[in-house]
Parts: sequence; structure tokens; C-alpha cells
Amino acid sequence: MAYNANATNGGVVYSPQEPYVKVVTADVSVASSTTLVDVSELDLRIGKYERINFKYNVFYNTAATPDFKYLIDTPASLTTYRVAQNGCDHAGAALASIITAEGSAIAITASGTDGCLQLSGTIENGATAGDLKFQFAQNTSDATAAKVLEGSSVTYYRF
Repeated sequence: MAYNANATNGGVVYSPQEPYVKVVTADVSVASSTTLVDVSELDLRIGKYERINFKYNVFYNTAATPDFKYLIDTPASLTTYRVAQNGCDHAGAALASIITAEGSAIAITASGTDGCLQLSGTIENGATAGDLKFQFAQNTSDATAAKVLEGSSVTYYRF
């Protein structure tokens, strides 16, 4: 599809712009829970038929038992969802995969402490406006918290 056409809703006006950046200003932690929570400072509002290109840089910390899981939560009616996962897990192993549909949370399991998750993607929304949200939790419930660390960020632009 051409950059200036949206098959679902007609023409799209494209204007070059500088990307927007949002940064986590304090650690967000989850302890004794496998229930996903939002990192609200990384939420992005997306309108009907809008397209967003984004890159999350998420620094996290977890103990060996709880590990870490995450989900990019989206509005219900996406037309396109493409995300590339990169980074380094908390055991030092490279993370690399392509995610083509929103689904279940993705677990990062290994022993260790600090990790970096990089998620680059593009979504084209459908008829339902909503939020693009980065959510995380422990993969296994444990008293030692899993954390998204201060300085994690999302860079994005609409096109």
C-alpha cells in the first residue's frame, strides 16, 4: 500500500515529523503476581484507522524464579500488526523474533537479573480507537519483584 493511501478508510495525509518520546521516570514493579500490569508512561493513544510506527526500549530486572513476561496490548480491530523483538535476556542470550499478531503474553525465561527488550513495530488500527499499551508481569509468581526500570522508553510517530 502506498504511504498516502489507506485501503480501509481512503486517503491518508502524510506529514514528515520528528518522533515523539515517552520515558519511564520511576521503576514499575510486580511481586507475587502473574497478572499483567500497564506501564502507563509507555501508553500510546491510537485513533480509528491511524497508523503508528514505534520502538520500545525496555530495561527490566527479575530474579531467577519469577522471570519476566510481556504483552503489547492493542485495540480490538487492528488491520496490520508487525513487531520485531530484539534485545538481550537476563541470562545474556540474544532475543530475536518476529511477532505478526497480538496474542498471549510472551515469556522471557532464564536465570539472571537485568535484561533489555527492544520491540520495533508498525500497527494500522481499524475502526476502534484505543491505546497501545506495554504490559508486563512475573512469569511465575514470586515474592521477589520483576521490574521495568526507570529510563525505559518508547519512541513513535504517526504516518
